[in-house]
Amino acid sequence: MKFSEKLRLIRKANNMTQAQFANTIGISRGNLANIELGNVEPTQVFINCLSLMYNIDKDWLLDENNNDLSVLNGSTGVISLIMEKYSQLDDVYKKFIENQIIQLLKMQGEKMIADPQKTTPADNCEKGNK
Repeated sequence: MKFSEKLRLIRKANNMTQAQFANTIGISRGNLANIELGNVEPTQVFINCLSLMYNIDKDWLLDENNNDLSVLNGSTGVISLIMEKYSQLDDVYKKFIENQIIQLLKMQGEKMIADPQKTTPADNCEKGNK
């Protein structure tokens, strides 16, 4: 199975439109459509972002002979992964994580005030796919 077909399967497994999915990885819907159609080859940065954001093994993505779709069982994205792992923590560690998130949000808010041209993890993916 080609990369383009696997990409489409990941998107559909997450019940997303092309526009929604493209937004999560920081590319345009048109660019995603071209990658899904096989018209554009994905960059290594794109492959890395896809792997990280959707918890998909890069080797599986790139191996056209590996058609094992059980890999998609873990592709429900970062939010699901975080929620699953968070629920396994005891209350002390949950509070620690909550405080870290609050601090990250404060830092992000300060950065957005200082730099309206904010950078997000998805922006880093986009830079590698223009």
